[in-house]
Amino acid sequence: MPARRRLAAYLAAAAALCGLVELIGGWSLGLRWLRGFGVEGHPIWPWTSVGYIVLSLGYLAGLLGHKRLARRIWIAPLVIAGASIAQILGGFSLGTDTLLFADALRDYPLDAAGRPTLNSAASILLLTCAGYVSVSGKLRGADRFLLGEHANLLASASLGLGILAALLAIFSSLSQQSSGLFTGALPAGIMAVLLSTACIVWNVDFGRHRLLSRRHVDWRAIAGLLPVVLFFPVVPSLLEVALTDADLMSPLAREMIVVFGNIAIVAVVTYWAVVRLAHEQALLTDFNEALEFTTIVLVTEDGRISHWSRGCEQLYGWSAAEARGKRKYELLRSRCEQDWQTGLPRRTGPDVQQLVEQRRDGSEVTVLERTRRVERPGREPLVICNISDVSCEAEAMAALRASEDRLAIAMSAHELGIFEWDVQTGAITWSPGTEQRLGLAPNAIGDFESWRAQVEPEDVQQILDTIARAVADRAERFTFRYRFLQQSGTVRAVEGSSRAFYDAQDNLVRTVGVIMDVSEREEREMALRAREAQLRSVLETVPDGMVVVDEMGKIREFSAAAEALWGYRAGDVVGRDYTLLIPQDQRERVMTSLGEFLRAGDSDLVSRAATAVGEHADGRRFPLEGRGGVMRVDGGVLFTFFFRDISERLAAEERLSDLNAELAHVSRQSAMSELAADIAHELNQPLSATANFLSAARILIEQQGDADRISELLRMANEQIQRAGEIIRRMRAFMSKGEVEIGAESLEQTLRDAAELVLVGTGQFDIDVTYSLDPAARLIFADRIQIQQVLVNLLRNAIDVLRNSPTSERSIHIASRKLNEQFIEVSVSDTGPGIKDTVLKQLYTRFVTTKQNAGMGIGLSISRRIIEAHGGTLEAENRPEGGATFRFTVPAVRELEEA
Repeated sequence: MPARRRLAAYLAAAAALCGLVELIGGWSLGLRWLRGFGVEGHPIWPWTSVGYIVLSLGYLAGLLGHKRLARRIWIAPLVIAGASIAQILGGFSLGTDTLLFADALRDYPLDAAGRPTLNSAASILLLTCAGYVSVSGKLRGADRFLLGEHANLLASASLGLGILAALLAIFSSLSQQSSGLFTGALPAGIMAVLLSTACIVWNVDFGRHRLLSRRHVDWRAIAGLLPVVLFFPVVPSLLEVALTDADLMSPLAREMIVVFGNIAIVAVVTYWAVVRLAHEQALLTDFNEALEFTTIVLVTEDGRISHWSRGCEQLYGWSAAEARGKRKYELLRSRCEQDWQTGLPRRTGPDVQQLVEQRRDGSEVTVLERTRRVERPGREPLVICNISDVSCEAEAMAALRASEDRLAIAMSAHELGIFEWDVQTGAITWSPGTEQRLGLAPNAIGDFESWRAQVEPEDVQQILDTIARAVADRAERFTFRYRFLQQSGTVRAVEGSSRAFYDAQDNLVRTVGVIMDVSEREEREMALRAREAQLRSVLETVPDGMVVVDEMGKIREFSAAAEALWGYRAGDVVGRDYTLLIPQDQRERVMTSLGEFLRAGDSDLVSRAATAVGEHADGRRFPLEGRGGVMRVDGGVLFTFFFRDISERLAAEERLSDLNAELAHVSRQSAMSELAADIAHELNQPLSATANFLSAARILIEQQGDADRISELLRMANEQIQRAGEIIRRMRAFMSKGEVEIGAESLEQTLRDAAELVLVGTGQFDIDVTYSLDPAARLIFADRIQIQQVLVNLLRNAIDVLRNSPTSERSIHIASRKLNEQFIEVSVSDTGPGIKDTVLKQLYTRFVTTKQNAGMGIGLSISRRIIEAHGGTLEAENRPEGGATFRFTVPAVRELEEA
């Protein structure tokens, strides 16, 4: 229970105790002096005591929270007060006055003895109504305040009547005058004052206490009110004494003047107090309402929350009921990044501090907290925390600091500096670190003269000329570039730009600009220029002609070698279309290739060596070999081509080709000369057989023998003649020197024909020839005669080495297999002694032979050139089990082409 409500309960209990004392002691026990607390002529009547006692019990029930019980209890005092007022004003009696203590009441010869007087009845009625108002509804804010004011107004009126009753009792005792109708009883006045004060304390709010405890008291109002309170109540009584001495009016009239005079005085004082209090309370109400929506927290010295405004509810999300009693900094998880260390404080911070606190939903808010300690007499001091949401300002400051940090980092990363030049004073101000970035000592350049002393003299004049032109044109900005002279003797180049500011007369007053060190860039540019000059010198002396063409086909560069190659001057062709260098019938093909590259980005179009035809300025055509590269510059494409005249090389290659063909023919003739004896022996067999078959047929004809037998002998003779003719045909075809004819050939037939040609007449060597042919490797794309020449060379070499081998170990194995879709591999293996390592390393060198007898040593060299001309390879290796293997690859015919 709050302290003010406890005080109100104590006052109500005191009123009830007062009523019980005078009721039990005064009336039940017969102590007459106790009935009026010493004023025996003006006792409090039993029903008045009962009314105040029941009224006090109702106040106690309401203060303890039993509002419904209080309303029921207050029915009794309402009935007592109402019945008394009705009887007094109506001039009748209900006969209830003497129901209590009738014997004791006979001692008082008054008509209304036992019944509450008008003062007491009015006080009971007012206090009962004030009690009902105090327990009415569950209202807050302004509505609750208005009800409290109404209750206080009724209680103030009752307070005046109580004071009046006490004064009447005292003054009537002094004057020895009494009237049962208007005089008051001192106990009744005391109980009325106690209950009125209890009601006022009950309904008073914090603003009232603050009002009563203000330091600046309105002493003028108190000084004016004090005489009224002290002396005016005496005036009616003095007036009554004067009227009694003069015997001017009847006792009843004099009593009524006194009563109404005192009522008027009390009413005026009460009205003044209530009006003034209402005015102050209205101001406080408005102020409290305004404060309620501000973000204010009242905490005790240990940080516990005693008041939590609606503004705090809106800011943090916790209701007042949830926040009250908790430690503020623990509830809000407050932290001060500037002052506090890890953990939450146990006390409030300094007068002003910026905190980061957590809302109920977990989000954070940045606030500025101002605290003030308030001393309260007799009570624990409070700390008022005025909180302002500065999240936006904090975010803006954080963004500003981050921006400044980023700017500083960017300036440091780019070696930038900021300066300001005051033209009139000559003072130059640099941003922090700028002078160090420029290689200068701090504060080395503070004015124009010190700047001039450290800049190249010729650059100083250029800068002054630049500034003069800018001032003449009233330009807003200008750029500059100059060199600083270092104490070490080195030179540092800088560049930048400045914003110019002018006065009303167009005079330059100050400049603000940025400056950066470009010494390294200057060095790189100088090195680049040197490299460019060197590269240009190299390109001018290189024998190949260089032509640079853009994506539009325009010539951008034309070297001296290109001038000699085409017969044009560079100035005549730069800017013209590159097709100028190509014969008319070749231009469309070249333009198509270049367009394909631009669409697909195929760098092979320009990175590989390619042959072309150029057209000289005089119209003469000449063969070219070109290589090129591509680079992308500023979103465009540049092609760089290097061309070389290959007329002489092609003539040499043509002569070499003729020599190779002649050499191959000679090689074949040499091979055939070596095979002549074997071939003669081989031809002798079919020719001898033919002669025998014809002789036998002639004898049978002369003898008129069997015709079928004669026909069979003639057929057999014909076969032998065809056999000899086939041997001669193969020799003639192998020895022929004709044009190369490449086409689809049967691999198996080519291998077997070559083997049969070589093996003619070698039957006496007992060489076993076997085949292992891949069914998937059927067709080759080659010149059959040249492939057979390779096979003849390989087989002749194999036969030659097998002549010295044991008869049981003489074998040649011919195999084929399909490597992939493009190539077929053919291998010829023998069981001879193999090839010596020294010979194997230079096996394909001309005039190097594996034969022990005389040999030209050109067979394998020619064979390798034939295979490479077909796009294949020829290799040799020794077999682990003995002997040698020669492998070569030839192009395969794809299945699609077979179909």
